[in-house]
Amino acid sequence: MKIYYQESEHECGVSVTRSLINHFLGREVSRSEIFDQLNITERGISIFELETINRKYGIHLEAYKLSIKELQANPLQGFFVMLLYRNNAEHFVIAKKTQSTCVLYDSELGRFRVDYQQLASIFSGKILLIEKIDSSGKSRILVNYSQKEISILKPSRLLRNISLELTVFFLLIISFVTNKLVFEDVIQSQYLQNIAPIIFIAILVIFIWALVEYLKSIYYFKDKQWYCKELYSILLNRLERKKNYFWSKLSKNQYLMIQEYIETMSLFYSELLSTMISSVMIASLIIFYLIYLQSWFLTLIIVLIFTKTVNFYILHKLDNSGVGKLLKHKVNIQKLIFKLNQFLKYEWDFSKFSFLNSSLSTEITEWQLTDKNFQLKKTLFLKLNFFMTQLINCSIYFIGAYLCFSRSISISHLILAGIAYMQLSSALDKLILNGLNWAKYKNSVNHFKHLLFNDNLPITMSEAYIFPLEPRLIEIKGLSYHNGEKTIFHNLNLSIYPSSFISGPSGIGKSTLYKLISAKLPDAVNSIFINGTRLSSLWMSSLNKLVIYQNSKSEALELDWLKLKQSLSEERLKTVLTLAKQIGIYDYQKLKTKELSDGQRQFVNFLYLCTLSRKILLLDETTSHINSAIREIVFKKLFPLIFEKNFVICSEHDLNLSQFFINHIDLRQISLIS
Repeated sequence: MKIYYQESEHECGVSVTRSLINHFLGREVSRSEIFDQLNITERGISIFELETINRKYGIHLEAYKLSIKELQANPLQGFFVMLLYRNNAEHFVIAKKTQSTCVLYDSELGRFRVDYQQLASIFSGKILLIEKIDSSGKSRILVNYSQKEISILKPSRLLRNISLELTVFFLLIISFVTNKLVFEDVIQSQYLQNIAPIIFIAILVIFIWALVEYLKSIYYFKDKQWYCKELYSILLNRLERKKNYFWSKLSKNQYLMIQEYIETMSLFYSELLSTMISSVMIASLIIFYLIYLQSWFLTLIIVLIFTKTVNFYILHKLDNSGVGKLLKHKVNIQKLIFKLNQFLKYEWDFSKFSFLNSSLSTEITEWQLTDKNFQLKKTLFLKLNFFMTQLINCSIYFIGAYLCFSRSISISHLILAGIAYMQLSSALDKLILNGLNWAKYKNSVNHFKHLLFNDNLPITMSEAYIFPLEPRLIEIKGLSYHNGEKTIFHNLNLSIYPSSFISGPSGIGKSTLYKLISAKLPDAVNSIFINGTRLSSLWMSSLNKLVIYQNSKSEALELDWLKLKQSLSEERLKTVLTLAKQIGIYDYQKLKTKELSDGQRQFVNFLYLCTLSRKILLLDETTSHINSAIREIVFKKLFPLIFEKNFVICSEHDLNLSQFFINHIDLRQISLIS
């Protein structure tokens, strides 16, 4: 494996990609070619971006999460990519296992060998396996997610906003012409009777100008809301169709930043893009006008553009260094506030409270100091830009005064030139602002695309199998599963029929089994069969709708009393309402789920199950907080209704409840046999 050494910090992903392409495809790819396709920040690139860039060249990487013990026990063959955490940063290396060590191909340190004890201190818990190599080129089109666009930009809205910007500009031109009339027709001719209608026209133009500015702001606000809604709608729709292991592959804090990404994109689509286009058009018109008035103004325009360009470059560099740090502090503050809130709700320990409080205070202080330093520098350069702009503005009047005395330009044209210059400066400032937001927008789009286009479930009927109704049998064949700390199942063979009660001591694997059956853990999709069909062959969205997994902490949904009434016989409905009253829930009461106790929450979840049919219900201690007397009535009188319409697998600590089920599976005995 050839090592391409990195030339700067945080470009280990580029070097790893070049090494993989060279080794598996026999191609030399330049550093700049990879760089041009990535958005490398001071934190480097994420797992998503590493997967995406390699898929463009036909190398299919798939990320997995595992512990150092599981890595040591796993019989991996050949090369794979490992994510390390070194020097307070994530770092990609290529690795290969030997009998007792790992050989690392590091773009910083070269080739060296480490044992697992040494590796444990820097291993992040994530690796990327090389699933497939496709050198045909066909794959590069199919998996090139960066080519997929988020097509929500509405040309009609964009054209309307550009039209409003140009309308404001043309009203400004009318205002210029009015000023010109005041000077030429009133002052120079000394004919004062025309001043009243000219003032009236000027006031009318200013009123219309202000009205259009108001309408523009309203449309910008409405468009931003519309784009936010569309982006959230697209995202939430895609999140419902993600593979389960998708979430473990998100880069640090990426999911917490979704709102920031969407707001940035919405602002760009609704306002910044139209402002950018209209600013270019307005600046071009003003430049032509000033050159038409006097060719001397071209020199000042060049100086102005050069000044603005330098200012943009400095602010862009400042933004790159400061914005990322500020966002990181904001995310850390959000996480600490959430931790503090959870702690105050569910536990108490003054030492822990003091520690969380101190951590939050430190993080806020760091954020304030970073923000202060960033804003002071930014303000300094903005004021320098203001000083240079005003200096050039004065130069226009100095040159104009000279030209006026030499009768090369009139006073009215001189005033118009000064006003036009200020508008040119304003248009260039808007372009600078948009330029600063452009990098932020592109970064947001890249991350948003990763969330949309990676690890999606199939959406066409031809891609997968539609599951038939009435699940009758779940079979587990030769299942082995290691959770990173210990082996939970080894060569497990099991047939599960409807109305099964699963028992076993804590840690035996009841919850793990449920997660494997519901494909929450993808490791066993080839070992589990429903009605004889392998999980990996099922249409995943159909499987997700078929299987319902609830545990003791499951959140309660708003109960549809009408649907419940339609699902139960009169006798059973009466029993339900009687039990509900005993637990503090009254007939057809609109429930506020946040105000429910744990027992009420579990009872409401159970009432929801009564409305379902033709589902596989995986119930993991779902009645543990319900009063024991009420729980027994629930199992005796209401569970038979659920059995009639659904495939139920249940586990509870109270083994006496197994009498209400047809089948009883003791996982401890089965594990011993396996």
